[in-house]
Amino acid sequence: MNKFLVALTLSVAVLSAAPLKIDSPLSILESFKYETPQGRQMKIPNKTKLVIVAFEKDTGALVNEYLNTQSPFYLPKNNTIFIADINKMPAIVTNMFALPKLQKYKHLIYLHYSDKLQDAVPNKEQKITLLRVEDSKIKEISYISTVLELKTAIEK
Repeated sequence: MNKFLVALTLSVAVLSAAPLKIDSPLSILESFKYETPQGRQMKIPNKTKLVIVAFEKDTGALVNEYLNTQSPFYLPKNNTIFIADINKMPAIVTNMFALPKLQKYKHLIYLHYSDKLQDAVPNKEQKITLLRVEDSKIKEISYISTVLELKTAIEK
């Protein structure tokens, strides 16, 4: 019965697309579908402490360029994941240009293809959204726009 109520609550939260806020459970993000650029389905690890979310091409490029200078284990070592919301990108552009480029990166990228994530995760134009997680709950939401801010947030 309890599992049913949890599932129902999560479904209502996702369908209503209420934005995440402080103390929202991380499990709300787990209800979205993510894939790697290679097409592998991904789930958010339980030990995640930071979620980096990019909604625009330029902010995603900034994150990818920085992460490409790091070890492939940099994100997992810091209990961090990177989600790139690419729902605005036309499918032909995604398949012909974006995916081949993204497949070359050595770091893990969680791709999201629908607009539901954009409705649920707070975001600002030309900013990267950071969701700091403690005890499986969102404890801080912030926005950054530089490599130095990104590095500091990941290594915090």
